[in-house]
Amino acid sequence: MKIEKERAPRDAAPSASHKKGERSAEGSVPFSFRLFSAKDAPLWTGERKHIVVIGSGIGGLAAGSLFAKIGHRVTVLEMNPELIGGHGRWLTFRGMRYSMGPQYVWEFGPGEQGDRFLEFLGLRDDNPFVLMERDGFERIFIGNRDDEANSLFVNFKVPLGLEHFRRDLIAMFPEEADRLDALFRDMIGMFSAYRRFFDEHSSPEGRIFLATKFLLTGEAPLSHKLKLGQSLFLSVREWFDQYGISSLPRRILYGHGGIFAESESEMSAIAYIIGTGNYHRGARYPLKGFHHFFASMASLIREHGGSVETGKRVVRLETSNALVTRAVCADGSAYPCDFVFSDISSRLTYALLGMENAHFDYTPSHCIPTICIGLRKGLGSIALMKGRNYWWQDGAEIDYDAPDITAPPRMLFVNSPTANMTADNETHDADALVVFCAGNYHQEREIHDRGPEAVAAFKRKLASDIVDILDRNVFPGLRDHLLFAEVVSSIDIMEQTGGELGNAYGRRMNVKEILKGQIEEENSPRNLYNVSATKNTPGIAGGISTAAILFEELTGRTI
Repeated sequence: MKIEKERAPRDAAPSASHKKGERSAEGSVPFSFRLFSAKDAPLWTGERKHIVVIGSGIGGLAAGSLFAKIGHRVTVLEMNPELIGGHGRWLTFRGMRYSMGPQYVWEFGPGEQGDRFLEFLGLRDDNPFVLMERDGFERIFIGNRDDEANSLFVNFKVPLGLEHFRRDLIAMFPEEADRLDALFRDMIGMFSAYRRFFDEHSSPEGRIFLATKFLLTGEAPLSHKLKLGQSLFLSVREWFDQYGISSLPRRILYGHGGIFAESESEMSAIAYIIGTGNYHRGARYPLKGFHHFFASMASLIREHGGSVETGKRVVRLETSNALVTRAVCADGSAYPCDFVFSDISSRLTYALLGMENAHFDYTPSHCIPTICIGLRKGLGSIALMKGRNYWWQDGAEIDYDAPDITAPPRMLFVNSPTANMTADNETHDADALVVFCAGNYHQEREIHDRGPEAVAAFKRKLASDIVDILDRNVFPGLRDHLLFAEVVSSIDIMEQTGGELGNAYGRRMNVKEILKGQIEEENSPRNLYNVSATKNTPGIAGGISTAAILFEELTGRTI
């Protein structure tokens, strides 16, 4: 699992970008960075392998699907007793499905990696990803609406495309036109150069954690490289400060940044630039829902002779001669294997090897509790959410490090599965909203330790606070249509997924974690590969990218 450069498996045909010393058309030597090591032995041959995948998150299912497609036998072992998908799992309340993690993605436009992934697997036609609304794929509400007193309340539709975003934001804040124009000019320039580099090189690695590699090439304009280099060491807040952006437009600029579970004082500026640029390049959602997307990958594995098994918590990896030979589950079942792909964090993976005290220098990301709301039909504003995400903020920077989860939330992210027709509503007389807010694992653990009554009281209050905020500021009349509001706490998330501290993105996206790059794992068995978000890159696109890189490095094939 240690990163190595310029090394391909001995029996795999290296891709063009991996041939040492080959020169690009510009005359420069392209850099090749490997996410996975060949492990000093020709382990991979053309024979059919038995691959055990630990965990059914996007990294595990994507990798398992690719290898199953070309004939290898794949067994996915998921600890959850019923659900697959990890953070992408779905819960059902009163006949409606709710995605517990992803609501929209990037990299699924025609010819992009997610699209190529579906095409390679033969799943594209059954999994259409549709573009979100161009005139406002994000809608941001700031402040508290008050009809009885003077108040500052913002309702801003973020149009798709950075140039359109710049135009509309300058129209709203003309007094800051020069400052906003400079910020967007630099952001567009840096993102365009970054994308051009990765689009023109066959290796899909990089994304957020590996963006620093871009600085090592000589193919981008020096001005963009310098700005990108400076941004690597800045938080989003520090980056905004460089342009003198005032508080209200920066609240809109940060907009969807809260989905990464970081405040702008902590989040890496480069992660923000790349994430924002990618979403504006083409934000999409699956027309049939993320539950169908994950189920399609599981079905493909089964159709090719493999299995996806729930209620299988791996407790031990047995080894011999520096190779994993069996995965042993809590129920006593054991699975012999040729290779293991681990979709759980590095610390948890090493614990399975009996190395509980292995040192890894990373911090899990913050957690994001989820509230699943059911509404009686008739609230017309829900239909307007089709192809849109809604955000509400109170107008101040959000504290993700230690928010008081017993106080009303200060930021909400809202999506409607029924508006997007992805909820599989069995009753047809209800609408659904899924809402996320900043969590505090340690505070929630203290509440949990006080017993079921304390947990129930905490959940009732949080649900009531969120319903009040939405009713007042986003969906007037919502409370009158309320059927139920179910809270999935950070402790619930940890118990359902096994994620450290109930984390949302594997690792934090602050400056310190971004600069660390990929987590290096020493002294691991030679046939064990980690495909988790903690070690690699978070998100749906990131998980597919990780799977595609592993697929290429072990087989020499690309998607």
